Formats: sequence, structure tokens, C-alpha cells
Amino acid sequence: MLVVDDSVVVRRLVTDSLSRDPDIEVVGFASNGRIALAKVDQLAPDLVTMDIEMPEMNGIEAVRALRRNRHTMPIIMFSTLTERGASATLDALVVGGGGGAPPRAPARPAGAGAPAPRPPPPRAGGRGAGARGAAA
Repeated sequence: MLVVDDSVVVRRLVTDSLSRDPDIEVVGFASNGRIALAKVDQLAPDLVTMDIEMPEMNGIEAVRALRRNRHTMPIIMFSTLTERGASATLDALVVGGGGGAPPRAPARPAGAGAPAPRPPPPRAGGRGAGARGAAA
């Protein structure tokens, strides 16, 4: 696996966390997308973790270049950002990155209510359980 992030602290955290699994071997690091392109050619990793926002070449540009160069390994995109990170993760999925680990949501202040639940998605055919649900 190749770990790509401009933060040395994040690279260390990702490496330490994933190295606990005996089936995962971190073969290299890169601090931006441009370096990642060279490392992928040099090390041929089976998997890449890729930060989105980095100097010189960001993660989305790097994924585009990797896919353009016919690299097909899985790429796990992540961001320590919140709202912007979610949008950037969707952009990364469009260009060929997979996954996305959103940051933890901040703790709610005392007394803050829970968010309203989302309505369930519509069933096929646009109907509820109806008579079919009662027969099951």
C-alpha cells in the first residue's frame, strides 16, 4: 500500500493503524500527488490511500493521472475537511477514486436535539408495503 498525504502526522497515523493488520504492508509514502505518480510506477502498490487537498498536485488530479496511465489499483480517498471534503470526495469518486472516510462529526452541544430522521426511500413501483407486505 502507498500512503499519500501532505501531513507527516496523518501519514504516520494511517501507517501505524493499518500496519497492525499482518496482511497489509505499507511499501511507501508520498507527500503530494506528483510524488505519488512516481512512487506508483516505482513500487506498484496493490492499494493507495490518497488525501484530497495537497500542494503541487492534489489527490483528484493524481487519481485522474493514475487512471489515464491505466493504473487500476483501488484508491481510497479521504479528507480531514468537513463540508468541502464531502464535495471533494464525490469529485474523487467521479474520476476513479473509491471509498471515502469522512471525519467524525463534532460533538453536539448540551441540549442540542437530534437531527430529524430521513424518510425511508420509496419502494420499487412507488408503493408502500401494501397487500404484498401483509402477505409476507
